[in-house]
Amino acid sequence: MAAHLLFLLFILLAPAGARSQTQTGAQTGAVKGRVKERSGKALGGVIVIATSAENKEDKRETKSDDKGDFEFGALPAGRYSLSFEKQGYKTFITRKLEVAAGETTKLSSAVELSREGEPYAVIRGAVFRGPGYSLPNATLTIERIDGGKKFKQETVSQEGGEFAFRLKAEKAKYRVTATARGFQPASVEVEVAGDEARNVALTLQPLK
Repeated sequence: MAAHLLFLLFILLAPAGARSQTQTGAQTGAVKGRVKERSGKALGGVIVIATSAENKEDKRETKSDDKGDFEFGALPAGRYSLSFEKQGYKTFITRKLEVAAGETTKLSSAVELSREGEPYAVIRGAVFRGPGYSLPNATLTIERIDGGKKFKQETVSQEGGEFAFRLKAEKAKYRVTATARGFQPASVEVEVAGDEARNVALTLQPLK
């Protein structure tokens, strides 16, 4: 009995802050992850906001470091969505994730942010079967030929013979080839320097 009374006295006299800290620590968990650009480069300075699924007003905020890493060290246990914001980039919001008390939840893969209005290059033009005669339904193939990352794509010319390829805004050299039944193939090589549009015309000659 005396021992029991001493234990109760110890609890009552213990600092309130110490009791609160113990209870809080048992009810919180952590979330870790990484943010990068679509190119693979680590992205620092991203504002990461954790919003409680049960109370939308309950929000916690942190930022990614120079390596793209971020961490919420003491989130009350529950379900959260994470939003990622940085000027010049599209905002990304995750699905709901569960934060368990006393555990660290690590995102299985890095979050990729894409730039707003990301620049691109265009190679466009038209296919003809003679002076002034457009050729629809021709097959257009574009292939990178400068030794860079392999790239190959196909499309079909439209009613007026027109076509277009949307490409990464980077310095590269491509070969565009047009083929159609009953005609000899025709090719043209095109260089792009970045965010620009290049126009080409391909004229197919009938098979002899």
